[in-house]
Amino acid sequence: MPHDPAPILIVANPVAGHFSHRRLMRLAEHLDRLGLRSELRLTRHSGELVDIAAALPPSVRTLVVGGGDGSINEAITGIVRRGDDRPALSILPFGTANVLAHELGLPFSPEKLAERIAADRKAPLYLGTAGERPFALMVSAGFDADIVHAVDGPFKRRWGKLAYGWRGLTLALAQGGRDVTVTADGETIRCRIAVVTTARFYGGPLAITRHTHATAPGLRLVTLADDRPMTLLRAAAALAIGRLDRLAAVQDRAVTEVRFSGDGIRMQIDGDRMEATDAVVHAGRTIEVVV
Repeated sequence: MPHDPAPILIVANPVAGHFSHRRLMRLAEHLDRLGLRSELRLTRHSGELVDIAAALPPSVRTLVVGGGDGSINEAITGIVRRGDDRPALSILPFGTANVLAHELGLPFSPEKLAERIAADRKAPLYLGTAGERPFALMVSAGFDADIVHAVDGPFKRRWGKLAYGWRGLTLALAQGGRDVTVTADGETIRCRIAVVTTARFYGGPLAITRHTHATAPGLRLVTLADDRPMTLLRAAAALAIGRLDRLAAVQDRAVTEVRFSGDGIRMQIDGDRMEATDAVVHAGRTIEVVV
């Protein structure tokens, strides 16, 4: 960092889906026209955003992340490590789905985002925690995590959301899912998909629950009892219209403490692969986010 860093740092992941250097420059130029000094950096490897966010000097008051939900999770992890000295988070949406951008109603226009940063329009972002790792959207186990683990980086960058759809179809037809045992506030639930979410949206602008929002406190647990192809098809249709809770195979409840377990289960966090763990999932800290 330079000796006199700008109060706004824009950090972008150049391998994120829909990355655009031109949009980054438009954001920086419009901030400059609004009288706000900014600097721009590109990440060089996975995980670097954690270190950048954790080591920001106190003069940087807004960290703008140009990337998808995985990049945002890295930035949040670094911000949480800072303790009480935390910059506000802002998001220039790139990535495959960018669920958090949809959740917060963020503009995809760099000029409009610059205006919201200048207007200091912020809200609390209520995080969850899986063990020691924070998340802004969800942590899950079961069939949807199997899909995340089946989609590698090059395949995702080439095909975007279609990569997830194709892998999901092949896994559903193979019917090789595993039971997930969920312990939620002392109650045991067996299912094939279990999602602990802080947010309303999932997989893009699709409402997985109608009972929470990323700017409101609390966690929801959404479970799907089986992953037979017809059940998954019905769930996908219900998810598309925001009425997943109408399905008999779905449970949607408020929770405070959750653990996942099961032989061979996979997990994902904010759309990225995660090592399976029986660590406690619970509400985490709160940071400020531009909305």
